[in-house]
Amino acid sequence: MPEQASREWWEELFQVYEFAHYRQYADELTRREVDFLINALGLQGVETILDLACGNGRHSLMLAERGWTVVGLDAAESVISHARTAATERGLNVEFVTGDMRSLPYHERFDAVLLMNSSLGFFDDETNQAVLNGIAHTLVPGGKLLLQCLNPYQIGRYLHDFRSGWYPIGSGFVLREARFDPRRAVLEIDYRYVDVSRGIDVTHPGDQIRLYGFPELTAMLRTAGLRPLSVFGDTSLPPVPFDETSIWQVVVAVRDRPVAREAEDADCADR
Repeated sequence: MPEQASREWWEELFQVYEFAHYRQYADELTRREVDFLINALGLQGVETILDLACGNGRHSLMLAERGWTVVGLDAAESVISHARTAATERGLNVEFVTGDMRSLPYHERFDAVLLMNSSLGFFDDETNQAVLNGIAHTLVPGGKLLLQCLNPYQIGRYLHDFRSGWYPIGSGFVLREARFDPRRAVLEIDYRYVDVSRGIDVTHPGDQIRLYGFPELTAMLRTAGLRPLSVFGDTSLPPVPFDETSIWQVVVAVRDRPVAREAEDADCADR
């Protein structure tokens, strides 16, 4: 019977060793995505960027290589440790921080925030909204959020190639089993890792990712004080339109008015 490994263990497997195993593909993917980010956000080379749920820091590192000031934040300390080592080895000045996206310690510090690969939906609706509210507080007025989420209306196409199967990482293999619950709009994913040579057979605690349609996302962004500017169907150039066939929805939103907490503080001061 396989044992259950911690989320920290799995994050290191996926964010460090999986990317190392598929290095050439991962590097090319990162280059394409960073090219897109620069274009979609209209970055000029002088901005300070928060890469939220940064994982192994691949976007942070490449943006730093191209001259941007970047902070990468992730909840997994072991993964952040690897990212710091990579920055040192490459001579890059990137600030990697272990932290929780639900309680961001920044106020009006960043010109842009990245939240990619459906990293928004890991909590309940109220908490996911609070995450967006917190992101708005980290942005300077005029700062932008780039949010990449799966499109629930095309989840069948996404699962066609992703639903289940074994694939190699290092000297072992991962079994992925995914399914979508339409009653809750939640993508559920289980993993098992087996490495016979090392006597490893472990399971993942299980992911549950709440997926939001575009109308829901835009309403949540507006509640947070973020105005949607544009939406794309993928993170690639030339830009891909968001349409009925899009597996991804990539939204750019701007903070151009006081966010809710600031407005409440002002009301209290007037009383």
